[in-house]
Order: sequence, then C-alpha cells, then structure tokens
Amino acid sequence: MLDLADEAVAPNIPDAPPESPPESPLAMPQQGIAGVRAPPGPERDGRWRFAALLGPALAVTALAAGLAWQSMSRDGVTLIDVVALVLLTANIAWITIAAATAITGAVLLAAREPVSPLRHTRLTTDSLTAIVFPIRNEDTVRVTAAAQAMHDALVQSGCARAFEIFFLSDTNDPALAREEEAAIVRLRESRPDAAVFYRRRLANHGRKAGNIADFVRRWGGRYDYMTVLDADSLMSAEAMMELVRRMDVRPGTALIQTVPMIVNAHTMIARSQQFAMRAYGQLFGAGLAWWSGGAGNFWGHNAIIRVAAFAANAGLPILPGRGPLSGHILSHDFVEAALLRRAGWRVEIAPEISGSYEESPPTIDDISTRDRRWAQGNLQHLKLIGARGFDPVSRVHIVAGVMGYGSALLWFSLILVGALQAWIDTGDVHVGGSSNLSLLALSGLIVLSPKWLALYLWAIGRLPGWGRNPSFLAGLALETAVSAAIAPILMVSQARAVIEPFLGRDAGWRPQARVATKVVEGANYHLQLACGLALCATMLVNAGFAAWTLPVAASLVFSAPIAAWLAHAPRRRSLLWRTLATPEDMAPPAIVRAHRRAAGRFAWPAAEVIRQPVVGPTPVLAAPQVASA
Repeated sequence: MLDLADEAVAPNIPDAPPESPPESPLAMPQQGIAGVRAPPGPERDGRWRFAALLGPALAVTALAAGLAWQSMSRDGVTLIDVVALVLLTANIAWITIAAATAITGAVLLAAREPVSPLRHTRLTTDSLTAIVFPIRNEDTVRVTAAAQAMHDALVQSGCARAFEIFFLSDTNDPALAREEEAAIVRLRESRPDAAVFYRRRLANHGRKAGNIADFVRRWGGRYDYMTVLDADSLMSAEAMMELVRRMDVRPGTALIQTVPMIVNAHTMIARSQQFAMRAYGQLFGAGLAWWSGGAGNFWGHNAIIRVAAFAANAGLPILPGRGPLSGHILSHDFVEAALLRRAGWRVEIAPEISGSYEESPPTIDDISTRDRRWAQGNLQHLKLIGARGFDPVSRVHIVAGVMGYGSALLWFSLILVGALQAWIDTGDVHVGGSSNLSLLALSGLIVLSPKWLALYLWAIGRLPGWGRNPSFLAGLALETAVSAAIAPILMVSQARAVIEPFLGRDAGWRPQARVATKVVEGANYHLQLACGLALCATMLVNAGFAAWTLPVAASLVFSAPIAAWLAHAPRRRSLLWRTLATPEDMAPPAIVRAHRRAAGRFAWPAAEVIRQPVVGPTPVLAAPQVASA
C-alpha cells in the first residue's frame, strides 16, 4: 500500500500519497554531545529538592554501611570484606534514594485532598495534535482498536477535530504489513469522519526514535503537539484534552509525561505488576514529579510533546565507537528529555492526570526479553552522562536509568562475594550479632518501603483509587510474595543483560509480547538454576551463609516452575483473580471497555477485507466549539 524509506537512507522521498496529509517539513538537526545549547531557564526547583531528598538518603546509607563495617571488622578486615562493603553501600544507596522518593510521594499524597477524576469539559484550542502510534510487527487488531476507541471518545467529547491519528509503521514482515494496510482500510471505512493516516518505512533507520524523527521531518510543521503512544497504550479523551490544555497555557513547556496505569493483565505475573503499579505508582510518581521540577523525564509513550521544540532540540546524536553501546540510541526518551531541558524548555511529570493506560508483558520470559533491550539502551547513556549543558537533574535521571539495571549486577556481585567469603571462612559466619540484625531490619524497612507506605495511605483513605476496601490487604500480601519470589530470578537475567553488551552481544529489537502465547521452557532458566545450586552448595559448608541467602537460593532453584505458574491466567472473578484486582479491574474505565469492544469487532479474517486505498479526510484547523458531555 505505502512503502517509504527513512530520509537518511533514501533522501528522494516521493510525494505523500492520498493516504497521508500534505507534507509540512520541519527541520530536526542532530544534536551534539559536547555542544552547549542555551542555558536552562531560571526555574531550579528540581535541583534543591533533589538535594534535600539526597541528604537523608545518604545519611541512612552511611548508617547501614557503619553497621556492616562494625560486623565485618569484628575479626579483622580482609580485601573481600572491603569489596563486599563497597557493593553493599552502593546497593543500599540506590534503594534508599528510591525509598526517599516514595516517602516524599506518600507525604504529598497524604497532605493533599484526593484528586477528582477528569471529567468532560469544554476544550477550546487553535492547536492540532497528532496521536502518534509507532508500530513494528505488532498485533494490528489491538492497535487499531485502541485508535478507534480513542477517536470515538474524542468525538463524544466534541473535540475530535483537534486531533489526528497517525500510524507510523516500521513493520518488516510482509504478511503483517498487509494486515496493517487492511486494518487501516477497515478503520477508515468504519469511521469515515476520522483523520486516520498511515506511513510505512522500508528501512528501520534509527529504530523507534528514527521513526518519530521521520514523522517530524515530513509532517511536523502541520502539528502543534504530538501525543506519542506505544502499541499497548490507551488514553481517555479527558486525559488527552487535559494535556492539550496544559500545553496551551504553558508556552515554556515542551513535554508533559503522564504516569500510565497497567490494565488488561491476565497472567499472574502481569496481574501482580498491574497491582504493584496501581498501589505504588502514584507514590513514586508524586515524589518523582516533586524533585524533578521542570527537569522531568520522558518514558517514550503516553506523553504530549511540543513538536517545534522537539524538532529544534531533540535530534539524537549518533554515539561514537563500535558495538552494541554505540550507534543509534535505543533508549531515546531519557536523552530527548535531557536535550529539551538543555535548551531551556520545561519537561514535566504529571502523575495526577488520570486516564493514561498501558499493558504489561505476560510472562517472566517476556519481561526478560524487554529488559535486555532496555538494559542495553540505558547502558548507552554512560556515554552521555558527561554531555555538556545537561541540567543536573537530567543527569540524575540518566544515572537512575543506568542503575535501574546496574543495581541487579551489584546485587548479584554482592552475593558472589558473600559466597566466596563463606567458602573461605567455613568456620561459619556469625549472623546473630546486634549489628547484623540491625542491618537486616534496616534493609528490610528500606526495601519494603513502598508496601508499608501504600498500607499507610490506604489506612487513612488517601491511596488514589482504593478507598478503604479491605481486599487491598490480601492483594498487598500476595503481590509482596510474588515480587519476593521473582526478584532473584530477574536479578540474574538483568545482571546478564548488563554484561552482554560489553561482550559485544546485541539485544536486537523484537516486538514486545502483549499476550502469553507460548509455554514457559525450563531451558530459559538454566543460569538461574546453576546459580541456585551453587548457593545451596555453599550453604552446606557454611550455615551462617544459609541464613542470609536461603530465600534467594530457593527462588533460583525453582525459577522454572515459578515462572510457569506465574504465566498462567486465573479464571476471571475467581478468588485468585479478585485478590489482585485493581479498581480498573472491578470497574473498567470507559476507554478500556471501548477498546475491548473494538478489538472484538476488528478480529476478522484478513481474506474477507477488500483491500483498496481509502483517503482520510483533512479536518479544518479552526478551534472546535466543544459542548460539555
């Protein structure tokens, strides 16, 4: 139907066919790593706020390190002890900063009146927003159903003329490409008034970031804003309208990132993550928004972007060198946020905006596949931490992205060092001293902080969406058990994901699984099993080591059956399903219900579709007169 290569690969691009709007080119120059852009604006709230949060976090880290040193130095200090102390301190520092963010968010949520859900209100704007779906080898039915549901919601709100939907395809599977074309035809036939456009590139130059950049360079001048979504994203009309309102009244803001909640989870692992995001996501979102200020972050989807600012300042550099950590930037979003802030634009995080949704990988295998790609992309940022002109808070976000996976390697290394020490000192490690017990209690308090903070907010009726429903307690207990069981499994896979890029192994760019379609294979967990058996062998020679590592060893030894059980989907409305039910499960939002209905209608045999080009209408860009719904 429509095959276009990226302009960097094939500069002689033909005129846009009738399936696309008239081109309105916008220059998007590549930004330099060493070049200095305009200094950030006078807004500096994120800097002092993060410093205020960092001080107590480092104090707690110092306390933990002191307790560990007191225990280690009882019988003299060895080189292994020093290495273990460094690793322990780095681990504690990371989780303490995360805990401080959650505590800050809890304080803010407890002090504020609950935020009312967004309602249909009048939207008066002269702006035009592109709802952008970058897709590559995705489930076409689910994506087009999401677009239809969002279009219908905008029509009901009376503001559909202020939005256009654009599918940006990088699909390289010919059969899937034909399905995409057929789905677009069907969508246009069912919604002839919708502005639905489609472009497919033959060359996946720059991957997702290159896909977006190609759109901006060809059609960016047509749009004031673009709402970037993933293939599994959904946003209510109210959320999209609120984002446009905020951009209209904040001319110094280039990007507003929502905090999407997970919906449509079916398997146990996905339902556990959905519950965790619903219970703890607002804590971290509120805390992160507070200390980020105008130097917030971008997560690549469910956000609105000022197109002109993005084009002028967010063209990604090509990283020098060879190997997986060079070339095109995979985790583009953190870098684009930092580049926008470097140019003086505000980048905001808005956790209070409801109606933003996404989905979760259905199995641990799928989570690990995604983590390998994300880990490689985040590790590329090591070359950008020292880029000139970046806001200090932007650097914090970049370091946090690296540590999001680097911490797994630190934890894994700490266990290895502990095992080595246990083999050397087979006379049994002393674990009953007050220092060890105090360190254990302090570590547990920090690691479990999101759980007890959410419990506190639930008790006072300030946990968004939950009220005081007693079923929350059962869900909290089950989610805690699941997260404890999978943490060591993910630790090993993420540690491996951190090491592999340095060995020259590229994670590739496979589409994210949205639905569980395969049986979990034990062969995928051979590394976890080997590590677990090694820890068990160490326990046989040192009982004190066993006291610290038995839960980790048990998780690793039984990683395959744990993964298999968590990949199964409990029957809807069963006790297990209801235990991890979120407010969106019990009362699905209108946009989620509409998406499910549309997906059912779009699931038709491809052979039944008459493939013919359908011209999408080009709406008038006058300010829509929106009546309250």
